[in-house]
Amino acid sequence: MIRPARKIYDWASGKAQSRFAPFWLGVIFLFELILFIPFDALLMLFCIQNPQRRFLYASAATLASLGTATIGYFAGHWLWDAIGSFVVGHIISEQFFARLVDHYSNHEHLAVFIGSLLPIPFKAITVSAGFCHLSFWSFAISIFLARALRFFLVAEMMHHWGDRIKAFIDRHFGRIIMALGAKIALTFTFFWALGF
Repeated sequence: MIRPARKIYDWASGKAQSRFAPFWLGVIFLFELILFIPFDALLMLFCIQNPQRRFLYASAATLASLGTATIGYFAGHWLWDAIGSFVVGHIISEQFFARLVDHYSNHEHLAVFIGSLLPIPFKAITVSAGFCHLSFWSFAISIFLARALRFFLVAEMMHHWGDRIKAFIDRHFGRIIMALGAKIALTFTFFWALGF
């Protein structure tokens, strides 16, 4: 587990030095659509490697995240009959999805904004928002504002403490990967438990 993660870390470090770094970061963030991990760590890496471009990286991450949110929204809006049975049951539990729908009914775009700030499965927020037929433009504005706030805060934190964070990551990389693996396992266990 540690060796493949180290290869990805080294690959991302190399891409962060490229003049096409914003493009690579945007492409990586498009994987939010299918993966359950928060990609903030890669944004941190890019900002550490090239701090003067941190706002460009945060912008690329925000726009790519908005792109994945749009795909998720329209998947929920138009394709629910085709993909709903796969999403509910395979990706999220029926009870968790019912709870999301209830939150949208009561809080609508505030729920989208807060959910997009938190490290919870992004696809669950976007697909269920489409399924609930929230206004697309209000949804997109909520996503954009929340993700921009989150990613620009990460970028600015890296500007102030990036060197110390990078030294810590390099020194404790194996332990960090083990902790992230445990967190992902606990997250899956938590959402699985919600199904009961």
